[in-house]
Amino acid sequence: MCVADEDHFMANPTTEGSGETKLETAISYTLIIGVVVSLIFIMAGMILLYHQYHIMSTSEEPAMFIRGNNFLAFLVQLFGKKSTWFTGAGLITVGSVVLILTPYLRTLMSVVYFAGRRNVKYFVITLFVLSILTLSFILH
Repeated sequence: MCVADEDHFMANPTTEGSGETKLETAISYTLIIGVVVSLIFIMAGMILLYHQYHIMSTSEEPAMFIRGNNFLAFLVQLFGKKSTWFTGAGLITVGSVVLILTPYLRTLMSVVYFAGRRNVKYFVITLFVLSILTLSFILH
């Protein structure tokens, strides 16, 4: 590889042979956005909670606890009630849910990516991880 080719590769790392770089970039943005959105919800919830009650404690607030048989049932219940979102504890709960679901979305993105690239080995591995995560949400 000549110096001009090396300069082109360094300036454009998504050239031929670097498809994983695109995946890594997409995953890193997904993780960053998920954490930032979660932080925004949690901070807004803390501010609203303090504004409403003049305390930072949420010890017995029912919206803060996962209810139902499993996490997916809890999500349906949580997102079915729009009124829960506008309480301090509700916003903190939504932020926590976003934080929990961010790695799940990352794994789902990987499965779709490897399926599109027809990379059977990594598709099977990430599909297995996704199925374990899904089962854990359903059973717990």
